[in-house]
Amino acid sequence: MPRKKRKQRVALRFKRREELKSRLKVVGVRGVVLTLIIGFGAGLVAGRDSFASRFIRNHTPQVDLNVSPVLTGLPIGADLPKNPFWLWCPGSGFWLKRRVCRLHLAVRNVWLERHFETNHLTVHVDPRIPLVAWNGSGLDREGILFTMTPGAWNALPQGTFPTSINKNDLSRWLVRLASVPALWPQVTAVRQDVSETMELQLKTGTVVTWGSLETESTSGKAQLLLRILDDAHKNLGGASRADLRFFEQGRIIVLPKGK
Repeated sequence: MPRKKRKQRVALRFKRREELKSRLKVVGVRGVVLTLIIGFGAGLVAGRDSFASRFIRNHTPQVDLNVSPVLTGLPIGADLPKNPFWLWCPGSGFWLKRRVCRLHLAVRNVWLERHFETNHLTVHVDPRIPLVAWNGSGLDREGILFTMTPGAWNALPQGTFPTSINKNDLSRWLVRLASVPALWPQVTAVRQDVSETMELQLKTGTVVTWGSLETESTSGKAQLLLRILDDAHKNLGGASRADLRFFEQGRIIVLPKGK
């Protein structure tokens, strides 16, 4: 029995050695092949008259930047690859979008328009559209706060919010409110007070106490507010304040102007 066990151990050691030799051979062959590929590629690229160099020179596209005027001043051209040829490669658009949007929060999207037949490529750069201005920055529908180009967005409602406010909840509420075209252009300011109650300031001077940042009834409340303000304008000479905090209970409090 001991002799049989020794034979088994010898057989196992021999098998392991053979497996190790086989793996080393595979690694060695792969290393040689990789070295040859790298050497061949270097040979193609080396020298201005090589095939690869000529191909890249002949197919490097003319690149145009299509940038919105509200992004004037951002050095987006400097973020493009030094050799535009690589913008032909699959995935380059995604890479460029990630790079530009990471460096410039005011940019929402970057996409490439390729024209292979004319060796021409256009880089389109789309801006974020702010809903309100907040301490000189803009807040968009995705809850992103970004620096705005001075003078680019002059007609925005001015926002006053605590730094602790949930930007995603705020942006969702603002999107719902901005979807009511008869109301949103009248809004000049939006604020949240210490009790987390939202208020709107209208061009007419009316202050609207809205309530919480709920979104389910935003459209309905806005439509009813418009009807009540129109009625107040016709019958009361306008409204100085409208309180919607009791909307769910079927009540809206309106104070005439001068009171």
